[in-house]
Amino acid sequence: MAVFDTGPIDNRDTPRTTQLTIRLFNTGRLPALVGIEVYQINPPGGGFTSETVYVVSLVPLNPFGTPDSGFTLDNVFADLDVFGVRVLTSGLGANDIAITVLEKDSAGQIIEKHVLEGELSRIQELLFAYVTNLGNDSVTVINTATNTILTTISLPDDSFPKGVAITPDGSRAYVTNRGTPDSVTVINTATNTIVTTIPLPDGSDPAGIAITPDGSRAYVTNSGTPDSVTVINTATNTILTTIPLPDGSNPEGIAITPDGSRAYVTNFGNDTVTVINTATNTILTTIILPAGNPAGIAITPDGSRAYVTNSGMPDSVTVINTAINSILTTIILPAGTDPFGIAITPDGSRAYVANNNDESVMALDTAINGVIATLPAEFNASGIAITPILLF
Repeated sequence: MAVFDTGPIDNRDTPRTTQLTIRLFNTGRLPALVGIEVYQINPPGGGFTSETVYVVSLVPLNPFGTPDSGFTLDNVFADLDVFGVRVLTSGLGANDIAITVLEKDSAGQIIEKHVLEGELSRIQELLFAYVTNLGNDSVTVINTATNTILTTISLPDDSFPKGVAITPDGSRAYVTNRGTPDSVTVINTATNTIVTTIPLPDGSDPAGIAITPDGSRAYVTNSGTPDSVTVINTATNTILTTIPLPDGSNPEGIAITPDGSRAYVTNFGNDTVTVINTATNTILTTIILPAGNPAGIAITPDGSRAYVTNSGMPDSVTVINTAINSILTTIILPAGTDPFGIAITPDGSRAYVANNNDESVMALDTAINGVIATLPAEFNASGIAITPILLF
């Protein structure tokens, strides 16, 4: 058995916490039973002798890589002067539970994050980035907590992997292959092995890929003939429909808004972004960009901004206001980086950019829109995606 506690949290200053999100994840191979307690301290200076428990929850967690290995307790009341969270774990996997407590304000914005650690705790959060390597037919898996390479997944020769997207439950990665034949590879993220391959029409040259928030469909941009977007049913891994784009668009990247209502497509050939209505699979509008050769695109978790990589002159990242589909700013990157893929962490604090030319991955701070770290990658780093928090 293990016990984790935030200790009394003083909430009398501003900004004031009004709600909590408590996340649990079993990182081991054995089942566990977890008890959650949320308590108030009253009077505020009374310590644990003045504790009153007002939320109790008992949760079984299955082993890592299986259904129900994670659990989220959301919208927990915390509009109190002093409160705390205690987590008790038991069972064979008691020492393998990762625990995160998020303090939020009345608007749902994160004020503070607590990672409950003990002597036997293994990780803070399980976040992996999947990077496709066009030059050597592989996918690199990066642990974003430590910024180290976990493993590399080999694909068939001449696959030429380009784009990659993760399903909302974190269980699958979909990789577009623009080699021979044109296809989409499906990877099991628990074992990092190939599940199946979806064939696409010859000459499609698939590039970017995005998956709807409900996980039911994958949208693939085709930069071959004709310029189009293919929609895949992820339940059956079959093609549902194809959306035509103007000739010469040469679509590359694609991202879908958190509400699933729109898909944003970068058009490498004409320096624009196409906005698609996913309910009707028709074009809503087209945004003209100031920089050349737009490639990758990612949308912040709140849906307010889209980040677009530009591999032309200059190497940069353009930020779009999705409410009015206008340009907010452009982040200039070092010359010669040739940015392509981009992904944003689930909390929206960082964007990871895969640079095709200098074989690196850059981490951007979205608060200041600047580069904070540069990591090595394999040959011709191209696509990149990040698993959802705690893989559930």
